[in-house]
Amino acid sequence: MDCPRCGGEIETYSLSGHDAEICESCGYVGVAVEHQSEPEEFESWNDALQRFYDDHAS
Repeated sequence: MDCPRCGGEIETYSLSGHDAEICESCGYVGVAVEHQSEPEEFESWNDALQRFYDDHAS
């Protein structure tokens, strides 16, 4: 079986009746992961204070 990530050969290891398939070339273990994320936008103190003043101006 070929690794879906890198095309290397998948090795199967068994322990106590459980099998694990891994690719020793890239470390793939059959678990889908996302290595990229959307950058978080943080509110500056100035923006937070301005929002507070705008909300409580009356």
